[in-house]
Amino acid sequence: MVAQTATALPSKNRADTREKIIQAAAELFYMGGFQGTSLDMVAQKAGVNRGSLYYFFKSKKNLGLAVIDHFESLLHRHFLEPALGGDENGREKLARLADLYSRMPSTSSPCCGCPIGKLSLELSGIDEDLRLRFKEVWTGVIGRIEVAVRQAVEEKLFGPGADTATLARTFFEQIQGAHIIARCTLDEETLRKDCRYAFENLPWES
Repeated sequence: MVAQTATALPSKNRADTREKIIQAAAELFYMGGFQGTSLDMVAQKAGVNRGSLYYFFKSKKNLGLAVIDHFESLLHRHFLEPALGGDENGREKLARLADLYSRMPSTSSPCCGCPIGKLSLELSGIDEDLRLRFKEVWTGVIGRIEVAVRQAVEEKLFGPGADTATLARTFFEQIQGAHIIARCTLDEETLRKDCRYAFENLPWES
């Protein structure tokens, strides 16, 4: 049966349909890449027709931006907030983030690979609007981590002259980079070790 067009659906169903399209696109982009995924593939996986897809997303780029928003939300909801949003000290927060990040692989993936990181590598050199959107994502992530680093400085867990922005950026670059390597090696154990090392290698006061 051909799916209803989006304009014929009640408002709640339209919101549900839009979310189904984003979820389908997010999974396909993660597994097969943005350029390797056609809009027909997204429509088929979401169970909608092309008319419904175009009702919500006028272009593949618009859909890509929505998927970036989706991945950013998941990153904050499932990793940054659980790790950094509690009452623990700065060291405990950063340790928790390294641990959570080392366990990021999707159940539909053979192993490893931060979804938004993977998409960022593919698309940042292709489209300027997408590049700038990814820049916003990473700036927000590193800024959130810097809050925990600054807390650790105030708690005298780092030396008083610590450069909080640099520490936050290099820590995140290491755990993010570990995913790039692990995506190729499919080595989950080394991914966990590398993320832990990124935490332990911070200049903690003894």
